[in-house]
Amino acid sequence: MMAKEKDLLIADWDAEERRLQDEYRQRLAELKATRETSEIVGQVLTRGLLPLYVLHLLASRPHNGSEICTSIGTRTEGAWQPSTGGIYPLLRKFEKQGLVEGNWEDPNKRTQRLYTLTSKGAAELQSLRQGMKSKMQRAFRVFEIVLADLFGPAAPQETPAAPQETPAKPGSEERSGAQ
Repeated sequence: MMAKEKDLLIADWDAEERRLQDEYRQRLAELKATRETSEIVGQVLTRGLLPLYVLHLLASRPHNGSEICTSIGTRTEGAWQPSTGGIYPLLRKFEKQGLVEGNWEDPNKRTQRLYTLTSKGAAELQSLRQGMKSKMQRAFRVFEIVLADLFGPAAPQETPAAPQETPAKPGSEERSGAQ
């Protein structure tokens, strides 16, 4: 009788080991998918929205790279805080393309470089706005559908409104941007 009980335990152990290995593989796949999704979202923000947003900010007034990072962080209530390590290469790329012009605030001291949108940059901004608007609206719609599907219809105060372009209020230059 002892041998049969031992065989039963080994069989259970083998089944449990297979179950745990399957569970591990499934969880690992989920983690990889989560990481990939996070990377994709980061790429969309960095490669898609960041150039558009930087040009948008520069349309309102000259900025240095640090101000751009701070402004995006403030405008997104801290949800998106790009690093200067991503902003400055983008500004240099824009400068080479003729979309922005960078000038030292004090050419003798080279303390901070202020970037100004050129007419070519303004045209690129309009082109990017037109191209991104429908993509962003579709993305918002997908999120609304998934949100409602997962959590049920939200009360009106629970659903954040999509960003709307509104006229600037007096004294709100930092948040107004070019329309």
